Amino acid sequence: MERAFRLEIGREGSRLTLLEGGEPVSSREWPEARDMGHQLFEAIDGLLGESGVTPTDVTHFDIETDIPESFTSVRIAESVAKAWEYGVKEN
Repeated sequence: MERAFRLEIGREGSRLTLLEGGEPVSSREWPEARDMGHQLFEAIDGLLGESGVTPTDVTHFDIETDIPESFTSVRIAESVAKAWEYGVKEN
């Protein structure tokens, strides 16, 4: 079954959702506080731990946002998503 992360970034906060077959399984939310890297990695770790899914089981990392790409939170999220997908492809 295909698994993916979907990260939604807004001006007020963000939500990371683990999807299986396109359907939400679990999610984590946090308010905007200029700590995207820290919050995102904690959310990834939490979702993987509670679902029993290994990192290589999650093959896609999609980002949805309505804020400009120049915002630091968006750039951090894009870097994490690219690194994630690269790492999965290497395994």
